[in-house]
Parts: sequence; C-alpha cells; structure tokens
Amino acid sequence: RVPSRPPAAMPTAKPGAPPPPPFWGPVTANYDWCEENYAWTPYVAEMFNTLSSVPTLTVGVYFLLVAAKHRYGFRFRLAGSMLALVGAGSVAFHGTLTRVGQILDEVPMLYSSSIFLWIGGSLLCPPNAEGDRSSAALGFALLAYCAVVTAVYFAGGFEAFFAAYAVTVVAVAVVSLKASAKSDVRSTTRPYVLWAFGIYVGGFLALWVPEQVFCGNRVAVHRHSPLQELPVPLHAFFHVTSSVGPLAWLTFAAFEAMHRAKRAPKIAWGRRWLLWGARGPEVVPKKPPAPKRAKAP
Repeated sequence: RVPSRPPAAMPTAKPGAPPPPPFWGPVTANYDWCEENYAWTPYVAEMFNTLSSVPTLTVGVYFLLVAAKHRYGFRFRLAGSMLALVGAGSVAFHGTLTRVGQILDEVPMLYSSSIFLWIGGSLLCPPNAEGDRSSAALGFALLAYCAVVTAVYFAGGFEAFFAAYAVTVVAVAVVSLKASAKSDVRSTTRPYVLWAFGIYVGGFLALWVPEQVFCGNRVAVHRHSPLQELPVPLHAFFHVTSSVGPLAWLTFAAFEAMHRAKRAPKIAWGRRWLLWGARGPEVVPKKPPAPKRAKAP
C-alpha cells in the first residue's frame, strides 16, 4: 500500500502561527483526490467533494420514501436505502480521508449496483411463481457474489474490487437495455434507461477520468496539476451525475415493475424538496398491489 502523505497546510488567523491540526488526523485512505485538503476548515478534508456527495444521500432517501409510499416492494426500498448509504459513505470518505471513510464509500457502491442488477434481472423473469423463485435465486447469488468480492477487497485486492464493480455496472446496463427492448411500454421507459447510462457514463468519462489522468492519486503524485486551480473540482460534478443517473434508472425500473404487476403506473414530474427543489420523476401506480401469489407446490 502506498504510504499516506501529510495533509495540506491550512490558512490560519495569525500569520506565522502553525496551522491548526486536521480534526480527522493525517490521511489514512490510500487515495487522495485533486481537491486541496482542509482548505476551508480543519473539520472537512475536501469541502466540495463532501458537499456534492449529499445529493446522492438525499436522492436515495427520496426514492426510499416514494417506494414505501407506493408499495413498490422490498427490492426497491432496499435500492433506495443502499443509494442513500452510498451518499453517506461518500460524505465520510471525502470529509475525513480516512481508511474507514474510504471503506464506507467503496463497499456500498458494489452492493448498490448489485441490487440494481437484481432488480434489472428480475424484470427478465416471467411474472409468475416460477419467476419469483428465479428472482429470489438471483438475489441470493448476488449476495454471495458481494460477500466474496468484499472479502477480496479487505484482503487488499482493490483492483479486483474495482473490476467487479465495473462488471456489475455493465451487467446492469445489459439487462436494462434487454428488458426495455422486450417491454411493451418501452416508449415510456427506454428514454430513462438511456438517460441513466448516458449521464452516469458521460460523467465518468468527462469528469472522473480526467482527474485520474491529469491529477492522479495525491497520496503518490505530488506534481502540480492545472486541475488543482479549478474553483470546484471535477469530482464534485461527477457526484452530481452519480445522483441523477441512478434516479433515472430507478424510475425506469419502478415503472416496468409496476406495469408488470398491472398497477397502471404513470410518471409524475414535480419539484421535490429532497431533490433540492429540482423537478424530479415519481412513478405513481393507479392501482394497489395485488395479493401475493401462492407458492407453487
């Protein structure tokens, strides 16, 4: 593991006085982003990267509440909860730059994407008791997959962990496009699939990758980068795309699931306070959920 570097010096009220020590101590995460550390306060390591993580948290809470309100089902409540946890973990990571914060950020990303894959894969299962069993089997298989990848991660295999996360995201894209192609409401849902991956992948290529190429891991790279002169780091904007993309995908998946359940859904747009006053979608079923199917003998 690459040794950590001391945090950047912070402005002080008295010229010549030593800078106040960072509240969270030295950097113990094995990755440090382009944003200057503790530039605003000794209590927050990366101010903009931390603040921009909050929308992922609130988007997750928003979808969790909507899923509970309209009774989408357990998988959707779990998806909202885990997305909120991703946002909280990102706040912990960028706010502290500690190894514990980094774990709280990275591990939930794998579980959140796996829940999305569970939902997307379930949309390909037939809407009957056999499909319910297939969906449950997929869920347990993905849980085992996450457990194995998590063990590899804690054993020091970050590269394998990152590869597993990337493969999971690609799998979500494949099953989503396949499900929307087979759907008889694809004229409604397919745009949300395309928006979801266009926004997320676009943010990754235009915002995340340039920071890696031109700034690098500041734990190991100490040369100056022009990206350090930006008033707001690129990674902060990537956090925003990482909030909008998942919400678009969950809208697609919820509409498809409610349609398959014959609940006559529609998509209502309006300003949502948990979306920071922005207009956002809400899948509103017109019919209540049907009684649970009896288990096949």
